Amino acid sequence: MESQTTTTTTTTHTTTVSLNVNYVTSPLGILRICEMVLGLICWAIVASLSWLNYSPPWQFVMFVAVTSWITTVILFIIYVGAFHASICSGLPWAIIELLFNGFWAVFYFIAACVAAAYTAGWSLLVAATVFAWFTTICYVVHAAFAFKEYRGGSFSGSSVNT
Repeated sequence: MESQTTTTTTTTHTTTVSLNVNYVTSPLGILRICEMVLGLICWAIVASLSWLNYSPPWQFVMFVAVTSWITTVILFIIYVGAFHASICSGLPWAIIELLFNGFWAVFYFIAACVAAAYTAGWSLLVAATVFAWFTTICYVVHAAFAFKEYRGGSFSGSSVNT
């Protein structure tokens, strides 16, 4: 009599989400948080003045502030959720960081110049302009760090891979 053996294999796939707390406390993470907070304040001030909806220069400032804020929040979530190391691990993150921060540094510089030219002495518009300049500085510094990392000379805690 023949004996028959049946083997059953069960495969389970679990996905774990890990938080990258090291990124939040790194210099690049702190810069990203500053970009989000300063950018949010800038566009909140501009949005609080509804009559600016009819001013093309301030529409451009608002477009830059809101669009950069949304994309910065998305990138922050990618890093804090460690998706850059798992789901998107094949992407050249040093180049992405350099292009992202360089792009927004240039656009925020233009927006800050436009805002400075159209304040008309209004204190709220001056405040929005000041926050636009601070946000510009954050993106410029972040782009400089990203360039240094792209060139291979990262400083302590700057790597997006932490």
